[in-house]
Amino acid sequence: MPDGSALQGVRVVELVEGLAGAYCGKLLAGLGADVLKVEPPSGDSLRRAGPFPEDHPNPEASGLFLHLNPAKRSVTLAIETETGRRLLGRLLDTADVLVHDLAPGRARAIGLDDASLRNERPSLVAAAVTFFGSTGPYADFAGTEIVAQALSGYMSLTGDPDREPLKPYGYLAEYQAGLHAAVAVMAAVLARDATDEGDLADVSVTEAACFALGGPPQLAWWFDRTLKRNGTRLIGVGGRHPYPSTLRPCADGWVHAHSNNRNPELLAALVGDQWLASPEVLDAMTDRADEIDAVVDRWLADKTKWQAVAAAQEMRLPFTEVLTPAELLEDREGHLRSRGELVEVEHPVAGTVTQLGPPVHLGAGAWVSDRAPLLGEHTADVLCGTLGLTHDDLLRLRQAGVV
Repeated sequence: MPDGSALQGVRVVELVEGLAGAYCGKLLAGLGADVLKVEPPSGDSLRRAGPFPEDHPNPEASGLFLHLNPAKRSVTLAIETETGRRLLGRLLDTADVLVHDLAPGRARAIGLDDASLRNERPSLVAAAVTFFGSTGPYADFAGTEIVAQALSGYMSLTGDPDREPLKPYGYLAEYQAGLHAAVAVMAAVLARDATDEGDLADVSVTEAACFALGGPPQLAWWFDRTLKRNGTRLIGVGGRHPYPSTLRPCADGWVHAHSNNRNPELLAALVGDQWLASPEVLDAMTDRADEIDAVVDRWLADKTKWQAVAAAQEMRLPFTEVLTPAELLEDREGHLRSRGELVEVEHPVAGTVTQLGPPVHLGAGAWVSDRAPLLGEHTADVLCGTLGLTHDDLLRLRQAGVV
């Protein structure tokens, strides 16, 4: 790892097949930790998730796997075998941190629950990242992203008010849980360095989604009021609140249209319709949202998102382009590349891959941007170089299906 990396010298054993744990490991590897990704000989299940180059499935070129695993080292190990578990234990003896997403019963069965770890490796820091945590009535339930968003209350706030709730795109709860786990790991490593005692970060994806809710639970507690989903408009504001704050169509896509809340009459100057500056509108903008949208839509109809945003921002109205993923990578203004947020790496199977760089910026060289590993690429280096096995030992392990 380059000098200056914040977690240089910290070794992490990552035993996960879910997104949340993999994202935790991604953050730790990016900050300089040596992350050993322990995969079954058949490979992490995320290797089978697309997209793939030219739409040809290939476990070495999964877009999701490449995104989640830069700068890690891949070691294959069949931990369902006694030999595999013994080798995993030897790896843990060399590690500072274990990150896993095993169900509590499975973790207990192979000695990776908190009690076993505290007894056998009291200085090891561990993070268990599961959908419902390691304790409680739901602990052994299986979970998914949509389940976490539903049970957390998050999903009840997304979608149109007269339609069913909608799950937001992607894996927001799982990414949030991975972030929580990474922060907890770093805090526990600091504490371990001071006390020589490890700790377990017990992270629940569902609780991470609850944590992201913010104010709605307090509103329900204090006022017995439940916020309702409101499509693309602001939720929970009164009829006199300045408007718009919503998504509106334009000639080539969408923009987020937003009022200048201090000077809402500026919208009238932007679109050339003084009705928007009349007292009857300014005193009840959110109540008249449908009418305001119709006026704004007429102005947007013949403008590209770039033209509309430039004109609005010139008037101090905070409009924003809604970018597609392709437009994000195009980085029209060069802002992301100027900050090192878009980087190219060479992958032996996927070729040149544009991937996201550091989500945080520390000192020079503090973030490690590297490619994701091939399946088992570092098995020999780790088992022979770190654990002292011979190449004959490795050959026997391969023949037995352990690696």
